[in-house]
Amino acid sequence: MPVRPDGAEDYDVPVLTDGTVVLRRLEERDVPQLARNCADPAAAEFTTVPLGYTEADARWYVEEFVPAAWRAGREYNWAVADARTDRLHGTVGLNALRGTTADIGLNFGPHARGTGAAEAACRLLLEHAFGPLGLTYAYWMAKVPNWASRKLAWRLGFRSPVRIDGFMEQRGASVDAWILTLGAEDPRSPQAPWDGPSSPAAAPAEEPGGPHRPVPPRP
Repeated sequence: MPVRPDGAEDYDVPVLTDGTVVLRRLEERDVPQLARNCADPAAAEFTTVPLGYTEADARWYVEEFVPAAWRAGREYNWAVADARTDRLHGTVGLNALRGTTADIGLNFGPHARGTGAAEAACRLLLEHAFGPLGLTYAYWMAKVPNWASRKLAWRLGFRSPVRIDGFMEQRGASVDAWILTLGAEDPRSPQAPWDGPSSPAAAPAEEPGGPHRPVPPRP
């Protein structure tokens, strides 16, 4: 593993791109947009970000939590940016790595929702997870009733969800969750007709995906 001049171990983050979005290392320049993304009401409603999220929280996440998680092999989190402008769309990652499985976690800012960036990023992530990393299963957890997250998982091929009441922990509270599964050999396209709301007005507009991060609770 590379060592930085200050003596701390560096970490390698594979760069993944499809020409539209790029998954790369989170950098200091991402802090302001990351803070805005996490302060968005949809992020507070459907993910585990702390309430009242600030740039100090984002800087701690970028400079301390993410590097430590990569070095420990505990979580692999990427910035998702526009491939042309490098503007941060959000974050995506492989969380709760265990054996040959992991949970998918993501959060995108309001400016990126509905653009296809989340789906493109997840496809790149899954290709890397099931390819070079050798994972066999990926899991998707969405807080009920986050239909936008569930529909994104459906488009990616995740199988029909199981609802488990009180399974998800969100800022100390137990909330209901949908759990979906995708195997390495499964198609990356819908496996059944969509059974959720068809009208945009009937579903949240955001796509924060699973409840994992993009920051753990403050210490």
